[in-house]
Amino acid sequence: MRTIKTGLSVFFCILISFIFNRETYVVSSITAIFTLREDMYNTVKFGRHRVVGNVLGALFSVVAIFIFKTFGDGKLVQLIAIPLLIILLIGILSSTKNYEGTVGACATLLTILFMIPESQSYAYAFDRVVDSFIGMLIAFGINRAIPYPYKKYSRFSKRKKISNFKED
Repeated sequence: MRTIKTGLSVFFCILISFIFNRETYVVSSITAIFTLREDMYNTVKFGRHRVVGNVLGALFSVVAIFIFKTFGDGKLVQLIAIPLLIILLIGILSSTKNYEGTVGACATLLTILFMIPESQSYAYAFDRVVDSFIGMLIAFGINRAIPYPYKKYSRFSKRKKISNFKED
């Protein structure tokens, strides 16, 4: 069932991108894929981590751009600034227990710095955050619309599956 829900999530990410003329649907689709889990609890958890990671990665890219504009973007500045920002970024995510957002945060930071033209860095950072929210909200909506069937059999025990469907 999770496979079908993931496909539906990607479908809606693409559809929303087409409707609202978003430049790309890659980030929203990837966020939906990473976010969508077997139940709403884990979907919310992973979605929050993913969005927090992308927001912090985008903010750290703005800090890096400021550092480059202040000190230049020569090899020595990059060699020192980027690893320090990565360490600080991972430290903040770890201290706030947003572990699952670490890879996305680092990818966002490095993508904005090295793959996006300097004149578009701020706009891309903002768009990446917006697309992350789109993907997360779609994953939430799909998981709510098509819940994984569980049956509570005791108020003190974990939920029990009542379906023969495999989640993966």
